[in-house]
Formats: sequence, structure tokens, C-alpha cells
Amino acid sequence: MSYNQMGMLLAIIVIAFVGITWKKVDNPYLKSLWRTALLVFTLYATLLIYIEIHWQFIAEYASKYDLNGNGFVDLNEYSQEAIEAMNKQTYGASVRTYAPLTMAVLSSIIGFAFLVSDIAATRSKQKESEKKL
Repeated sequence: MSYNQMGMLLAIIVIAFVGITWKKVDNPYLKSLWRTALLVFTLYATLLIYIEIHWQFIAEYASKYDLNGNGFVDLNEYSQEAIEAMNKQTYGASVRTYAPLTMAVLSSIIGFAFLVSDIAATRSKQKESEKKL
């Protein structure tokens, strides 16, 4: 199981947990935290799925230049396009390895910004409701 697949599995488990426990949360600030968790892990899973699909297209494109089907591009199969495709696949392997960590950081940054704005909105709504009382 690759790191991308483990990250997607983790995100799906957290999304299911948040979905199941959503109705049991009454505190508006905890609801903000639940909404943020839902956003972060949905974004995380979506980005990892995109990277996995993109990687499959790159691998399929590179394998098109393997004419004899041995898994390698031999000397008689070399062309400029084959070299570019193999370089893209080789570079993509290192990107794919760090993708779960990178997407976790990106999703967390977006989630933190959402959490701060959601808490501010919740606080202003509570202040307005207190003024009306």
C-alpha cells in the first residue's frame, strides 16, 4: 500500500467519523471544528486522488515507449519523446512520495484559515443574538 493510498484511507475514515458524530455536537465552536475537519480531510483526499490519477496517466504514457514490453526503454527504443516521458515518470516518483505530506500541509493551512473565519463568524452571531435578548 502506497503512502497516497494510506492517506486516502485515513481521510475517508476521518470523514466517516465526522459524518457519524456530526449530529451529536451541540457546541457551536465544536461544530466549527467539525466543519473544518470535514473540509481539511475532504480536500486532502481529493488532492491525493487527483495525484494518483495523474500518476497513472504519466505511467501509462511512459509505458507506451516500451515497445518490447520488458518494463524498460532499451537502446533500440530510445527517442527524444521516450527520454522525456521516462524523465517525467522518474521525477513524478519523487513527487508522489512526498505528496501526502505536502497535501497535508496545504490542506491544514486552508483549514486553519477556514477555522479562524468560522470562529469569528460564530462569535459575531453569538454577540448579535445576545444583543437581541
